Amino acid sequence: KEITSSADFVQESYDAAVEALWIGALLAIGVVWLFLRDIRATLVSATALPLSLIPTFAVLYLLDISLNGITLLALSLVVGLLVDDAIVEIDNIVRHMRQSGKRAYHAAIEAADEIGLAVVATTATIVAVFLPVAFMAGIPGQFFKDFAIATCVSVVFSLIVARMLTPLMGAYLVKAPRDA
Repeated sequence: KEITSSADFVQESYDAAVEALWIGALLAIGVVWLFLRDIRATLVSATALPLSLIPTFAVLYLLDISLNGITLLALSLVVGLLVDDAIVEIDNIVRHMRQSGKRAYHAAIEAADEIGLAVVATTATIVAVFLPVAFMAGIPGQFFKDFAIATCVSVVFSLIVARMLTPLMGAYLVKAPRDA
């Protein structure tokens, strides 16, 4: 006979973390649309989220890190950061298109070159803040190691997506107001 079990609590915690992840993702996408007012640019930014999370899950699996409350908390907290680099990239592309009337392809090339260093510096700063947490000693260090790894890996994949795929997608999917 079972005396005590924490299975219900663990399931509720997991469900709450996944719900927070979904709500955060939807809110981030909604805010992007609110400011850009362009469904194509919003969808380009929104693709950064799954394209950053899926490889993160793969790395966590390869490192034998479970998808638990701590890693889900880390991913829930960085949802905004995962789309941030892509938002900056696509916003700059749209700005170039609106202000100078450039075609999407040329606007994407110039916009990506213009802010590339800033996007890399932002990600490097986030990694520099969270990476030392992975080396904390003791029992808290064992918990926060997974948190730090999940955070750092996801923002690095976000950078890769923002620097490689977002300008490419912006060049071919986003339309200038005169093209629409």
